[in-house]
This record gives sequence, C-alpha cells and structure tokens, in this order.
Amino acid sequence: MAGKYKVYLVMGVIEREGYTLYCTVLFFDSQGRYLGKHRKVMPTALERVIWGFGDGSTIPVFETPIGKIGAAICWENKMPLLRMAMYAKGIEIYCAPTADSRDVWQASMTHIALEGGCFVLSANQFCRRKDYPPPPEYLFLGTEEDPDSVVCAGGSVIISPSGTVLAGPNYEGEALISADLDLGAIARAKFDFDVVGHYSRPEVLSLVVRDHPTRPVTFTSESEKGEGTQK
Repeated sequence: MAGKYKVYLVMGVIEREGYTLYCTVLFFDSQGRYLGKHRKVMPTALERVIWGFGDGSTIPVFETPIGKIGAAICWENKMPLLRMAMYAKGIEIYCAPTADSRDVWQASMTHIALEGGCFVLSANQFCRRKDYPPPPEYLFLGTEEDPDSVVCAGGSVIISPSGTVLAGPNYEGEALISADLDLGAIARAKFDFDVVGHYSRPEVLSLVVRDHPTRPVTFTSESEKGEGTQK
C-alpha cells in the first residue's frame, strides 16, 4: 500500500518473535520498503501479561525526504526519558498511535509538540461494539451491549511545533484527517526552546540510552567471530 500510493506508512502490529509477542510499530517508505520497527518499551497495565518489553535497540528515528520520523506507542508517550531520546535523534514527525480517547490525551500531545519542537500525529481507533465478535467470545465491562455503543471514541489529531491544532481531534466516527506540514515551523519553535540544545543543561542533567539489543543468552563464539571479522 505504501508503494502503491507513494506514502510513508507508520502502522501498529502485534509482532511475534519466538514465543513472545510485542506491541510494535512498523515503518515503510514511499517505495514500499520496510525501514524498521519500534517495540513498545513498557506495556501498560494488563498488557504486561501478554506483551514483552522492547529494548533500546528499537527506538529509531528515520531520516526521510519528508522529515525525520519516529513513534512512541500509547502511554509510553508519557515517559519523559523516552521522549528525550527521540528528541536527541532529531525527530520532526512524531507519531503517537494510541488507544486513549480521553480529553487529557490531547493535552499530552500538545505538550509533546511544544516540548520537542516537532509535529505530533496521533492516530486513534474509532470503534463500536458491533465491530467486535458477540458475547460470550467478547465481553466489554462498563459498556452497553448495544451494537452501536462506542467502545473507543477516536480523537486522532495533528499538532504543530507551536502547539496549534492543525487537524482534529476527530470524535465523530471513522475518518481521515490531514494537514500540510511546514517544516520551517520546527526551526522557529527550536529558536524559542530546544530541549536537547540551547535549553539543556547537560552538566547538571543528562541521559544515557542503552541502545544495544538485550538478550537473555549470549554465546561467546559469536563475539569471537565478530572480533575475527574486525581483524
């Protein structure tokens, strides 16, 4: 689809590696080529029963002709140090897929746009009870069994680096929202506030990101092969 319509595509999936599942975002370029992935570093609440934890090796920011693109998933957007890591990589188009349709989510998205001096694109699902299998296979606590009752109310939004809402938030139903992004707005925002530049105090506050893969088992023969190759 990305190649057919010549668009950069950022999409959520449930990824399986071995016998572990991860909440993951995939990135594709406008030619349809796979760029890479981000695994949610901290599954929320009962998600931890099902999903594994991402590590520092999958916090990418991809440099593209339309800007530097990255993503954080749902409530991990509330993790200040994760955001700082992405700001340090120069993120310009900050994607924030979520399942949170509350008003307070909009406040978080505005804050991130202002804090990071970046465009924030937050996509959320709009779905009704009838979009899911009927009881007893699916039961929703706290919602009516009316087929038209809203399970998740959406709220997709696009916000500029100055905190201006460019599109959305949409709570009316399934929809496409769009906006023209002036990347010059990023420079104007950074002139006022650059959290990893002139508005930082690294001699007082700093962050170390362990961006290598963390594995439960490491074989010494693999490292020896690597050393032999380097020689």
